[in-house]
Amino acid sequence: MTEIAIFGAGGFGREVNLIIQQLIKKGHPLHFLGYFDDEDKSAELGQSYLGNIEDLNNWNKPISIAVAVGNGLVRKEIVNKITNPKVDYARLISPYAIFNDIIEVGKGSIVCAGANLTTNISIGNFTVINLNATIGHDCILNDFCSIMPGVNLAGNVELEKGVFVGSGANILNGVRMKENSVLGSGAVLINDLAANEKAVGVPAKTIRK
Repeated sequence: MTEIAIFGAGGFGREVNLIIQQLIKKGHPLHFLGYFDDEDKSAELGQSYLGNIEDLNNWNKPISIAVAVGNGLVRKEIVNKITNPKVDYARLISPYAIFNDIIEVGKGSIVCAGANLTTNISIGNFTVINLNATIGHDCILNDFCSIMPGVNLAGNVELEKGVFVGSGANILNGVRMKENSVLGSGAVLINDLAANEKAVGVPAKTIRK
């Protein structure tokens, strides 16, 4: 039996708990302990609030953690602050996601219900694929990427580390988003996006470097 907890007690944390509960119902040997969060949530969560990052670093038993924070850069900061050798990182895939063929998923990554992944796809560590996103053939998603609900990646798309793709955005075949770039909600990206740039609109245009 794996004892598992969530770091991040906001809305996305509750959604990740739904994945854990779905997996438990499907027979996965998980025992959900509660939530860690740097904001004191004891009044709201009672005994389900396990403490802050210092409490996690002092946890004296093996524990699996899902970092349920939507922003990949913040997720990276949290992971870098976790120094407890008893912590490992849950790879959570909703039983209601569609996995078709040859999918690699790194540690700490989360795939939500309704996500549809086709074939020959590589997902790095601590990447989030949110509700009803579609990931086409031969896509590469590197570490700490954030794919929001309803995103569509056509084939051969590459997302470098820390990329954020907003809800309902579309990325056309063969396009590459460089490190820490951002695509706004509902945008359609038809050309590569440089590192640290933000693009919005249809077709997407850069608004920040």
